[in-house]
Amino acid sequence: MDELTAHRWGSDAPGQPWLRFEADGGLHGSDGCNRLSGRWILTGDRLEFGRLVSTMMFCRDVDTWLLGAASAHRESDAAGERLRIRNAAGEELGVLLRQDAGGGPRSAA
Repeated sequence: MDELTAHRWGSDAPGQPWLRFEADGGLHGSDGCNRLSGRWILTGDRLEFGRLVSTMMFCRDVDTWLLGAASAHRESDAAGERLRIRNAAGEELGVLLRQDAGGGPRSAA
């Protein structure tokens, strides 16, 4: 579980999505404009999200795909670690890269 909760997933850049997982099963983040919060559980190698709640600000030119997240699958390779985010139908919505303590993407060992 530390692989998930000890890091931020996504980008620190303005207008970009990110998630942070808490050890107690909570999550918070942003779709690049609106703040998100919800719950998560780990089932095998898959993260399953409860209903995500969000602020509802209007944001020009921001893709708010992360609000549709229902699950995620963690993978890693030489390029780094990532979460592949899927909606309730199992369709991939996007990818969040693992960030190190300094905010930059971290490469896998």
